[in-house]
Formats: sequence, structure tokens, C-alpha cells
Amino acid sequence: LLLVTFKLQAQEIPTIKVGDEKLGITSLDIKVEVIGNVATTTYDMLFYNPTNSILEGELAFPLGEGQNVSRLALEVNGKLREAVVVEKEQGRVAFEAVVRRGVDPVLLEKGTGNNYKARIYPIPAKGYKRVVLAHEQELVLSEDAHYFQLPLGFKKNLDHFSLEMLIFNQEITPFLSEGELANFKFNAVHSNFYAKTIKKNFTPKRSLTIKIPQEYKNNKTIVSNDYFYVYKRL
Repeated sequence: LLLVTFKLQAQEIPTIKVGDEKLGITSLDIKVEVIGNVATTTYDMLFYNPTNSILEGELAFPLGEGQNVSRLALEVNGKLREAVVVEKEQGRVAFEAVVRRGVDPVLLEKGTGNNYKARIYPIPAKGYKRVVLAHEQELVLSEDAHYFQLPLGFKKNLDHFSLEMLIFNQEITPFLSEGELANFKFNAVHSNFYAKTIKKNFTPKRSLTIKIPQEYKNNKTIVSNDYFYVYKRL
């Protein structure tokens, strides 16, 4: 059972806090999709519990202004279980009831500012807990480009790190304008641009900024089944 409740500082690296200690991320896959001026960023995170005890922790996920959580999933018995939105008190009652039944629950709440927190239990002894969390945002527009910013700033090595970004219906090549990430280059794929890098035993120390050049004369129109998206700069 997964539940999301709503009751809103700059975005920071997600952590799980257990008492005064923090569980670090050992594996992080980040996927970004950009349609027009809207970016969806998905964090697929693997946390490790080095202790001999089963733990309950609090996932802290502060977001920036204009960013809103759009997905939460927790791995249960090897499969991802997606969250649903419920009222605040209903979510807390359900969380406690599920814990008593010994089932993996997670409760995500939106607190003051734009700070999201999730209660996660159980985190297995000498084991891993996988959490997937996504947020959406409107990109910053400055003169002739949209800018996507990705906060990193890790201080410890990750066993695995990957970043992939897909920009739909883009004519001018995007590029990394701030930060360093070797081999992260965009290539044209049909009418889109795509970039991906995978690192092992890597410390992503610096935050990244991707510049996505725009042209006034062009419209962006994306069609999928019975839906369409149109973006026009004025």
C-alpha cells in the first residue's frame, strides 16, 4: 500500500533520515523528459541500510519553487507499487494499519514551503530499499532558451549513477551550459534530442544546467494517441 497526502527552499538531494543518522543513496538513475516548457524528472533511488536492524526512516525531498511531485513508487517483493492520493488523516491512519499488518507502506506528505517528506518502513537490515519519485516543473525561460537545472552536490561515491534526458520536438541542439559530466552529449533522434551517461563508483559533485535553445518562429506540436500538446513562444 502506498499513499500520498497533501496539507509546500531550493531543491536538494533526497536522503533518508533514521534518528540522527542518514542513509545514503548507493544507486541513482535520473530520467528527464521535456515537452515544450514542461520537464518531468524521475529519480530512481536505492538506499542501503548498513545496520543489523530493520529500520523506519523519513525520506526528505525538498523541491524548488514551481516543482510538484507527480509520482511516488516503492519496490515491494521485487515489483514497483505506485502511490495514490488520499486525504491527510486517512493516509496516516492507513499507514499505521498497514505497518501493523507487516506490509511495506510509504506515506508522502507535503509540508511547509515545498518540502516533501515520506515515512518509509521497513528498510531491511543489511539490505536495500528502492524508491522512485518524480516531479514536474515549468522550465526557466531566459531570452532565447529554456534552462533545466539539476541539483547534485554529492559528497560520497555512488556505486551506480546514470542520467538520461529526452527533449521532444527540438530543432536546435541542447547542451550542458554549467557543470561537468563526461560523455553527456545530445544526439538528434528523429525530431528529438537525447543524451545519456552511466557511471560506476562516481561522485556527482556539481549541479548541472542544461540549455535548450528556442526559436520564436517555431511551434512545438506533439501528438500521442488522442492527446496533443502545442507550445508557442510569443
